[in-house]
Amino acid sequence: MKMHMVTSALLFILIPAIHAQEAVAKAPPQDTPEVAAKKAVEADLGTRKKNLIAQSEDMESIAGSLSGFDLDNALAIDDRAEQGMAYLDATYWFVVTYNRMQSDEDKNIAKAVLQNRLAFYAHMLDMSVDQTNRSLGLTRLPAVAQQGQRIRDELRAAKLKLDEIAASLN
Repeated sequence: MKMHMVTSALLFILIPAIHAQEAVAKAPPQDTPEVAAKKAVEADLGTRKKNLIAQSEDMESIAGSLSGFDLDNALAIDDRAEQGMAYLDATYWFVVTYNRMQSDEDKNIAKAVLQNRLAFYAHMLDMSVDQTNRSLGLTRLPAVAQQGQRIRDELRAAKLKLDEIAASLN
């Protein structure tokens, strides 16, 4: 009986200590500042895309009750949001691939491609902002104008993010 009590007491003391050691061993390693910055850029791109998705869905919801010119105009603005999503998605995959490269030689080659794509997609986003502005000038409905402005602002913010990423590569 005493042996059982001693064994139980030892287990009572050792089991929490073992679990504490396992918890420390399972704690994820801290990211270096460079890795954390890369993850932040990737997260920012994902957030921008999600914002455009939400804005696009709202515009499509509004467009569901429209007809004629007002419908065409709302859908033209929504098309700009969808193009922005595609540009951000492509940029995300270029950035992720670049960030995961280990070889300096490969990274130098990929850097030129990434800079080219960043400049191209930033330019396309800038054009989408201009096209959205033109559609906003033709908008007769306040709901479409308000949602279009949100889309335009999100496209502009995405373009600035791409410019920021490109500047960080220099």
